[in-house]
Amino acid sequence: MNKKIKFLLAALMGIALVSCTPEDTQTEFYLSNLQGEWVEDGTTHHVRFTTEQADETAYFWGCEWGVDDVEETDLIYHGNGWFKYTLEIKGDLHEIHMMDNDGAVIPKEYIVTLLTDTKLTYREKGYNKKFHFTKQ
Repeated sequence: MNKKIKFLLAALMGIALVSCTPEDTQTEFYLSNLQGEWVEDGTTHHVRFTTEQADETAYFWGCEWGVDDVEETDLIYHGNGWFKYTLEIKGDLHEIHMMDNDGAVIPKEYIVTLLTDTKLTYREKGYNKKFHFTKQ
């Protein structure tokens, strides 16, 4: 009888620990899944993550368009509309956007909660609004 109670308590503690883990946070990601063109659900906002190395560090080039009727062909190569990005694991996977604002690099950090070969969901660190994308 005593063994059954210990087993039951251990099982309940295991369930309690699992229930503390955020349900919508994926723990394993692949950089290859991120690369390509994404469209934000319900908008014309496009983001492309490339495999092109941006500098000697772990950063790659990416670009975004679609706001105010801007097309990808309107972007100046590695200029307006382009950003540097990298993926970093800090418990959860984080996507780091490095946005250029008149020559000053302004980092933005996004927490990726879902990344598959066709779906991408993330939120800006410190905010609750989620952004949902589908791969083109």
